[in-house]
Amino acid sequence: MRKLIEPLFGDYDEKVFYPVVGLLLFILAAIMIDSDATKKFFDAINHWLIFNFSWGFLIGVSSVVFFAIWVGMSKYGTMKLGKDTDEPEFSFIAWVSMMFSAGFGLSTLMWCSAEPLYHLYQSSWTIDAGTAGTAAGIPQAMLLTWFDWGFHGWALFAVGGLAIAFPAYRMDKPMTLGIGLFGILKEKSLTGFWGKLADVLGVISTLGGNSASLGFGVLSIAYGIKHITGIELGTSGTLVAMAMIIVAFTLSAVSGVERGIKYLSLINIYLGLGMLVYLLIVGPTGYLFSLITQTFGAYASQFITLSFWTDAANFKDGVWEQRSWLNWWVVFYWLWWVSYIPFCSGFIARISKGRTIREYILGTTIVPVLMTFLLFAIWGGNALHLEVTGAAPIWDAVQNDFGSTIYTVLSQFPMGNVLCVVVFFSIVCFGVTTSDSASYFISMQASKGSLNPTIAMRIFWGVVLGGLGLVLLASGKLNALKAMAIVVGAPFFFVVLAYMVSIIKMLKMAEKGDI
Repeated sequence: MRKLIEPLFGDYDEKVFYPVVGLLLFILAAIMIDSDATKKFFDAINHWLIFNFSWGFLIGVSSVVFFAIWVGMSKYGTMKLGKDTDEPEFSFIAWVSMMFSAGFGLSTLMWCSAEPLYHLYQSSWTIDAGTAGTAAGIPQAMLLTWFDWGFHGWALFAVGGLAIAFPAYRMDKPMTLGIGLFGILKEKSLTGFWGKLADVLGVISTLGGNSASLGFGVLSIAYGIKHITGIELGTSGTLVAMAMIIVAFTLSAVSGVERGIKYLSLINIYLGLGMLVYLLIVGPTGYLFSLITQTFGAYASQFITLSFWTDAANFKDGVWEQRSWLNWWVVFYWLWWVSYIPFCSGFIARISKGRTIREYILGTTIVPVLMTFLLFAIWGGNALHLEVTGAAPIWDAVQNDFGSTIYTVLSQFPMGNVLCVVVFFSIVCFGVTTSDSASYFISMQASKGSLNPTIAMRIFWGVVLGGLGLVLLASGKLNALKAMAIVVGAPFFFVVLAYMVSIIKMLKMAEKGDI
């Protein structure tokens, strides 16, 4: 078999390639044969994890945040991801753009107007304060949105990427997920069971999570086409749109990080900034600046409280009851972030050669977090303002179809139809960049950590990633795939904890000159 495949795919990793393909076929068969039962199985595991160990996830994820801060500010901060003479491969703006686009760029655009409304009407915080659905609840709703998308998630990516990039660039090791455990396992991180297990689970999680996200993104694109042109795509039209996205991101991945991925990411950032400036000007400018200022202060002052809030004060009939809001927003969100650790950490590691640890930590946490805060504050602030002033029924739009919210908001401003086209194009670009980054990362893992996998390998995984989403979109079974991705990705909560131990050991080894 290897003699047939190697001429096409190059020096591929049999211990990753075949288990991933086998597991993927098994899971896909289970979903196609009985998607309801498969979804219920994965949902039951999700529910059990979330409602029994929410306190553990809160403590664990918060420990990663504090660890990232410590590493960045420590004496090790001046060490480079690479040799002392190595310089960054990409400019700062290109580096940040790719990082943001490869991460949650598409998701932030889809949720930027909708999520603050959910927290305004449904969060435990606004309900307890008696401010649900009122103007008085807006600052808390925005704070909770920032918290979901803030430092905690990006710290997970930063620590995961550091564990991978440090040995890969400093010792010229293959860039695999397993190499992040080098400080603990040494060379066995490349060949041993635990290292290969991390590689396989990471690829499966990436395939599941990104295929589901791509499918949901295409549904948003279909709604955008309907909103802009009035044309209902229907099932066949939506599938054609999906196929076009697959071709686009596969070609981008084939062109490499230095061209397709980088340039599309830069387009995303410039379009996004342009939209933010416009909405800041035509919207309630003074109110938006006030909301940003107040929310920033609240985030800084309540960071610790929110990080460890477990709803311990809620009793019903004399019995403590943890309400579902915490578990289906904060904890679920962090589990979703965890499922993206393999892909986002690996891709961030790929583009971070030559940067110091301090620059890397600050660049992978503060910069994308501030960008995310502005995105939600301006888009979400406009949506909240329109809702509470009665200018537009934004909450109704959220409940009917959260993907329609961003278009509903834009329709209230001058040149709304033109802006809807720009946002539509931006969503397409984010969908392409997220998926091409994912297929590139999977190709790296299947190619023994090669920084430049063969074109055939990139095409193969691009087709697999898109094809999986296409098949499940056509059959209406994307939710089962999303549930599976979170369950498979959950073990990376423990992997990233092991990464922290590994990082400390590697830094001490580097300080002694052993690596």
